[in-house]
Amino acid sequence: MGATEWHYCGVTANQSFPSALRSFAPPRWRAALAVAALVLLSHALLLGLWHGAPGPGWQAQPPRPLQLRQIIAAAPLPAHAAPPAAATATTAALLRPFPYSPPLPASPPLPPPRQAALQSPSVLAPAPTRPPQAAEPVADSGGQTVPVYATQLPPPATLQFDLRRGPRLMRAELDWRPAAAHYRLTLQGAPFGWHSEGGFDPAGMAPLRYVESRRGRDLRATNFQRDNGLITFSGPAVEYPLVPGAQDRLSWMLQLAGVLAANPTLNEPEAQVSMWVVGTRGDAEVWTFSVLGRSTLELPIGRVDDVVHLQRQPRRPYDTQVQVWLDPARHFLPVQLWLRVRATGEGSEYQLRQLELR
Repeated sequence: MGATEWHYCGVTANQSFPSALRSFAPPRWRAALAVAALVLLSHALLLGLWHGAPGPGWQAQPPRPLQLRQIIAAAPLPAHAAPPAAATATTAALLRPFPYSPPLPASPPLPPPRQAALQSPSVLAPAPTRPPQAAEPVADSGGQTVPVYATQLPPPATLQFDLRRGPRLMRAELDWRPAAAHYRLTLQGAPFGWHSEGGFDPAGMAPLRYVESRRGRDLRATNFQRDNGLITFSGPAVEYPLVPGAQDRLSWMLQLAGVLAANPTLNEPEAQVSMWVVGTRGDAEVWTFSVLGRSTLELPIGRVDDVVHLQRQPRRPYDTQVQVWLDPARHFLPVQLWLRVRATGEGSEYQLRQLELR
């Protein structure tokens, strides 16, 4: 076969082939054949002749919306517990696709939370003097009447005591902080603590909350709900009506001092002072203090003359017997105190070592 020219789609091949068609083409013809095959395939695709091509009737479809899924990790369940049906339904709802929307502009950051300003107490002024009030007797369950007394409370003071419990001798501190309308009273003797706080009314000290603690942890509390006229407890599910002049197991000491300072006739032998005293175990009863007379004491602070000795006799075997010595020269603050359980004789004894008036 002689020289032959091939023209197809801009490709011209001019080459002499061997006479036998079954022989292989030279290498440059292979490239030309590959180009020709590629061109033919492209035309077939454009004309829709290829089986996998879209064809002349094909129309462009609108783009499918982007779908997002949100997966929220749930709290792990115990190995033996199956997920509740509500949780499964909620998870399935959260996994449903939702159309994409552009993000909203970021919100401005919230201002930091405001904290209430701490009100540091101003210089503590002496406790106000309560003018004598007309007696408003309140009867207890046994029919004993409890009058309302005028009071003249002591100024702020800190008292250091030697505290004896059985063979143990330790220290205790009584901190009295009255202000114009509020007071704080704390007695701390390791490991126990007693705290009373409240205000004042015409009957003298008006406690709001009394707490007993051990090693700094609150154990029991008594609440004087003056808006509701009730006394309630953190433990026992009992309540009492809030009567005028009611005190807790710590505030009675300062209330008694204020009563004797404002009522000289109650310092005389055989005189009596009664008040409601409330504990933390659901107990509330009248304590009546009888004046036994005057005495002289030898204490760690030194010799103390002409102190008023008062005693409260318990009503029941396991009630608290109280003896207290108040010093008129020190605003009738206690200089000695004995608290004992009548049935066992066990209790605590406090003797004044140091007194600091503020």
